[in-house]
Amino acid sequence: MTIILTVVFIILLLFIVGWGISIYNSLISTRNQVDNQFANIDVILKQRADQIPQLVTITEKAMEHEKSLFTSLSDARQRYLNAQQVDDKISASNEMGRVLSRIVAVAENYPTLISGEQFSQLQIALSEVEDKLAQRREGFNDATTEYNTAIQMFPNSIIAGFFNFKLLPLLDISDDEKNITVFNSNNPYVTGHK
Repeated sequence: MTIILTVVFIILLLFIVGWGISIYNSLISTRNQVDNQFANIDVILKQRADQIPQLVTITEKAMEHEKSLFTSLSDARQRYLNAQQVDDKISASNEMGRVLSRIVAVAENYPTLISGEQFSQLQIALSEVEDKLAQRREGFNDATTEYNTAIQMFPNSIIAGFFNFKLLPLLDISDDEKNITVFNSNNPYVTGHK
């Protein structure tokens, strides 16, 4: 009888350990998908961050009384460039997107600025980057949602809690960004991004 109980206990223990390993591996796989999707987006976010100094240079003189917007944009850019963790980069990027869209919206109140060649070219470049970002944002947010759901579901939440898996933020699109007007060569005013 003791041998049977010992064998049953060992089989049960092996089953629980195997189950835990399976869940852990599944969570790692899901988190790696998020990291992969973010790596694809990070390149585009860096391109957007690199365009900010040019935008500031072109618009700063014309929009002198909008200093707080430029300060916010520079701060968000610096936070993005200095961020080491994915969630810190996402947070800074979300803020950068909100401020960028406000600057573009405010710039529309300056006819001499928006009619300038440099500003028009920069708007086209920003629009192209935002379009690329919109295409990849969906894949990243899908992978992140799948990961967040996996670590919250029972019994995965037990393993996720034990191994300190944390929820990750989504790369959002602000209401301002959804409604910005951008200039492109085909149509002078195309509203919004995907």
